[in-house]
Amino acid sequence: MAVYRDVEQAFLAELQAVVDSGAAVEVRGERTREVRARLIEVSDIRSRYVVLPHRNNNVFASIAESMWVLAGRNDLGFLSAYLKRAADFSDDGLTWRAGYGPRLRNWNGVDQLAEIVKILRKDPLSRRAVASLYDPDRDFVESRDIPCNNWLHFLMRDGRLDLHVAARSTDIWWGFSGINAFEWTLLLEVMARWLRCTPGRLIFFSSSLHLYERHFDRASRLLAGQSNRAMTGETEQPQFDTDWEDAPAAWDEWRRLESGIRSGQDLSTLNCNLTDPLLLAYIRMIDLYWSAQSGVQSEVLEEKLTALGDGRLAAVAREYLERPQWWQR
Repeated sequence: MAVYRDVEQAFLAELQAVVDSGAAVEVRGERTREVRARLIEVSDIRSRYVVLPHRNNNVFASIAESMWVLAGRNDLGFLSAYLKRAADFSDDGLTWRAGYGPRLRNWNGVDQLAEIVKILRKDPLSRRAVASLYDPDRDFVESRDIPCNNWLHFLMRDGRLDLHVAARSTDIWWGFSGINAFEWTLLLEVMARWLRCTPGRLIFFSSSLHLYERHFDRASRLLAGQSNRAMTGETEQPQFDTDWEDAPAAWDEWRRLESGIRSGQDLSTLNCNLTDPLLLAYIRMIDLYWSAQSGVQSEVLEEKLTALGDGRLAAVAREYLERPQWWQR
């Protein structure tokens, strides 16, 4: 198993492995390079932000999609506002039929996260805290949207909660570094807080870790630019701090604020009632994103960036907004 400090380090090393050692495989008419049976550990799960030249990662979309999943949603009316290509992976243009949100929060009436909280509160050493995402009753079909991440297992040992994820298929560019590592490290942080323990490691298994031909050139440029890049230490990150019992109200408030901001209102006018440091930081990021989309003055954007502090979150937001023609990406 390869052990990495953070998501960015994992992405770089695994991308290098795919480029250097990946076998040429053509799947559904698309060329890829693929390595198989990869086991990846990320130790610092709060360091989930990727800031790399040529990657052009969209942290605002990662935040929005992760919150969308944890809220149990699969509608594209919300997601497409942040992820323009979302409809490309939909059968009906309205939803992701295999969206993880409903499968986690309402699998035939079962909230799998609620059941996991119940299991581990009763028996912290239980090995039964499992969530399934692949549904054999629905997923042996022809579709644009078959779940790539299939199984989640929460395991608590010595007061630390680990999350083990099994995936059948992982696009390292759009999948692992774009959303998978982000959403699952966020879920692990959230679940650890709900269980009042320390977040441990994300351990991610992918049966097929691959890079599509459309990203070959950008991957080569990204990797070529890393030889002289100094790795810097992480500053303090905002942390999730909401009890399980209070989480529904906090999520409702976050969604209310996001809806108002997306409709053209400024966060400062919406009487924000969030107190959770991470949820507050993420809604400020959403406010920053839509303020930039609307073309507000640079002084206003700078004030909003300053409100995020001087940590990694502000750095990744600044890098995004300073890209040439960022709004077209």
